[in-house]
Amino acid sequence: MEEEYIKLIFGLKLKQIRTEKNLSLFGLSKLSGLSKSYLNEIEKGKKYPKPR
Repeated sequence: MEEEYIKLIFGLKLKQIRTEKNLSLFGLSKLSGLSKSYLNEIEKGKKYPKPR
């Protein structure tokens, strides 16, 4: 349960920062090297980025 909460909060925070920086998902994708669909799933709280 706590893990789901963390995913949701992380995703909301990512979206907040992205929009504050006036970045689209495409723009963030280009900067981060992650796909737009993966970033979208993170923002929705469905996925969590894994450390490299």
